[in-house]
Amino acid sequence: MPVILSLTEHRDEIWALGPEGLFLYKDGGAKNFSSPLAMPQPDHHPSCCYHDGERLLVGGATYGVAYTTDDGGWRASWMDGVTAPVVCLAPHPHYEHTGVLLAGSSGGGILRSANRGRDFFVCNFGLVDFDVLTLAWAPPQPTGDWPPLEVVFAGASNGIYRSPNGGRGWKQIADLPAPVLSLAVSPAFHHGGPVLAGTEGAGLWRSDDGGYTFRPIPDAPEVINALLALPDGWLLSDAERIWRSQDGNRWTPLDLPPALTFLRTRQGAVLAGGMEGVFQVE
Repeated sequence: MPVILSLTEHRDEIWALGPEGLFLYKDGGAKNFSSPLAMPQPDHHPSCCYHDGERLLVGGATYGVAYTTDDGGWRASWMDGVTAPVVCLAPHPHYEHTGVLLAGSSGGGILRSANRGRDFFVCNFGLVDFDVLTLAWAPPQPTGDWPPLEVVFAGASNGIYRSPNGGRGWKQIADLPAPVLSLAVSPAFHHGGPVLAGTEGAGLWRSDDGGYTFRPIPDAPEVINALLALPDGWLLSDAERIWRSQDGNRWTPLDLPPALTFLRTRQGAVLAGGMEGVFQVE
């Protein structure tokens, strides 16, 4: 089975990507993931993918970001002079209306697209570290709240950054002792819901004040490769297994192999991708 680093969905299809390439899983139910179909993709070192409903976008190296064209080919996005590999893609919560997509790169910082990934512009104001490993948007702000905010978080090798303006500018709000590999934001973020950050060796960190300060969570795994916020709780994965929590503080191990990425589908199913391909989290 291929190693999977990133998952995205389009209608009844699941697209999975990892160092061995791009794979398509046709809908056979989430438990029928044994026969992935290898698909062509342009990058030598693919890292992440996102399907926006019209086009599939792939991030990695050597093209940074590339997207499918109407004739079935691929086109490289314009990357504002950045040649560093793109390792994560994060669409705006209202992407279908805004067309805003953020890309985190390994050495080039954060790039922002406002035209659905065709052109990316560097948005590194406030960054101290340009090795950005993960990105996570907060849910849309409730209508009528003031001041208007578009909150997004970035995890880097030296800590956590917060942007109040949709990724245009950043401020470091946590200097952590290990790289931040994963971030997850509660669906209730604007009503006091927490933000969780998973690190490579320094455990799990939590914010309860809108992402301005973070504190360590005791007794959590030390290495956290993937995090997912759910309406009724949280999932995380370390190097050995998947864990579940209702409150983000106390964690229970599940009898499932480890994951490198999670995807909550539009139908509410939770999928995981890792060293054993794609599987469903019950």
